[in-house]
Amino acid sequence: MPLRNTRQRTFVRENFDAIWPAHLSGFTNLLVQLRKRFDGDLDLVLVLATISSRTQPEEWVPALDQLGRLTRETAPESNQSAINIQSVAEYSGIPRETVRRKVTLLQARGWVDRGADGRLTVTHAAARDLQDETGSTITYLAALLIAFETAQAQAASRNV
Repeated sequence: MPLRNTRQRTFVRENFDAIWPAHLSGFTNLLVQLRKRFDGDLDLVLVLATISSRTQPEEWVPALDQLGRLTRETAPESNQSAINIQSVAEYSGIPRETVRRKVTLLQARGWVDRGADGRLTVTHAAARDLQDETGSTITYLAALLIAFETAQAQAASRNV
């Protein structure tokens, strides 16, 4: 995501002192929980996140009301655009051989499928098994939303 001088970026920069504490606390808590869930292996988190992020179908609109679609066993898994190990390595900056080992671990957990052509997709089991971590992510994002709303209210009162 390129950094541009947008109205939103300017707002965050001007109100960073009000937003940063919520971000730092929430992000740290999320990383701690992810580290525990992934047995201390944050590269494993990054590989799974990269596969998940890079395989979203084009028509998927990221919205919290669609969370159930990600965790329902009956939803088709084939609507993902598969990615290969080399692409994960290039995107994440993790060496290819390390990505290969991490994918093997993710497959053993049942969180990633690897097709005959080597293409990777995230399984519904990953969403189901990581529901607590998804809850922590939602808590983190909700805390950020409150921080943004508070900063907006403070900025509006300064401009009155």
